[in-house]
Amino acid sequence: MAETLLCSNNPLLVKSLYAILRDEGSSVDTADHPSLAVQMALKKQYAALIIDSEPFGLSVEDAIKIIKTILPEIVVIFVGYDSLETDVLSIEAPIDLEHFKSTIRSIGRMHSIN
Repeated sequence: MAETLLCSNNPLLVKSLYAILRDEGSSVDTADHPSLAVQMALKKQYAALIIDSEPFGLSVEDAIKIIKTILPEIVVIFVGYDSLETDVLSIEAPIDLEHFKSTIRSIGRMHSIN
């Protein structure tokens, strides 16, 4: 994955996932609110969006819908306690970092094939 947008207002989650993404070769931008993630997606093409479930400001579901409209090929990974009814990968919280790493690696392999 070349460009990844990580959206969370949880500093521990951001720190953990940011390090893993960088180690896996991704360039990572961060947003602390879904509305900021939407603004950033309007300005830059991302290969992936990782967004957590904490409710703040614009809803996660609405942010994902807007970003998928702008960037239909983006891979979305939702980190949370619930799953979404949309076309996204879901990872349960608290997050298993090894499972997250393997998910990122498999997505990276899919994108290198295409």
